Amino acid sequence: MKYTVITTFHQPGLEQYGQRMIDTFEQFWPAEVDLIVLAENCTPRTTRPNTRVVNLLEASPDLRAFIERHKDNPLAHGRAGPPEVFNPKKQFRWDAVRFCYKVFAKSVAADMIDSGWMIWIDADTITHSPVSLQFLNQVCPGNSFISYLGRGDKYHSECGWVAYNLDASECRQFIRDFVYMYNTDRIFQEREWHDSYIFDVIRKQFQGRCKFHNLNPSWEDKGLAGHPFINSELGKYMDHVKGERKKEGHSKPKEVVLHQDHPYWQQVLSKARR
Repeated sequence: MKYTVITTFHQPGLEQYGQRMIDTFEQFWPAEVDLIVLAENCTPRTTRPNTRVVNLLEASPDLRAFIERHKDNPLAHGRAGPPEVFNPKKQFRWDAVRFCYKVFAKSVAADMIDSGWMIWIDADTITHSPVSLQFLNQVCPGNSFISYLGRGDKYHSECGWVAYNLDASECRQFIRDFVYMYNTDRIFQEREWHDSYIFDVIRKQFQGRCKFHNLNPSWEDKGLAGHPFINSELGKYMDHVKGERKKEGHSKPKEVVLHQDHPYWQQVLSKARR
């Protein structure tokens, strides 16, 4: 099975976390796995011949059109939202422009990849332990359509990791439908406008006819809604250093529910005891 990892970031992101993501990927991932970086007008450093850097803004006219169309629209930048649900303390949920890059990056990358699994990983993710092809086969089972981190209907999915089986024709249609929500501005008819919420809107449309592989099936029983990435099987190999966690360079010790005996997480936990 072929695997291709994709991600995107801009110049500040490159400096703060993106280069670290690439460096740890190239250190710990199998040589057979390609990496496509959809860079936003920046030039990261790479060492592998199968790491490709593509200028996302040049490659996606749809992205440029969405940004231009909504550059002066406060509704698209988290400053407003549907009155019945808008929360100024959770502005990211309505910041459509900020999170649209990920969606258009997936579309560009899918057109570049002939077959196999396309794995989206947020650029603020580090790989801390060697990744094996056996592990990838486990989290991307061949009979599945998409592998993701679900959190039921109470919370939106955690889309720091989403793997797409491009050998399934329905999967490419899923990506086209995802992009269509942005190209037609239909995202603004939903309750929230960030990519994870829109991902779930499309996922529910495909749920009955396609098999999704949820890497976080016990999220409710084990209290894993807050940071499912590190408490899934992914946490044995990666740390999603999202949001304010970037200040420390790792996830918060109190968030580590599973894998506490792993050497990487033992180091994180030991810092909390000092």
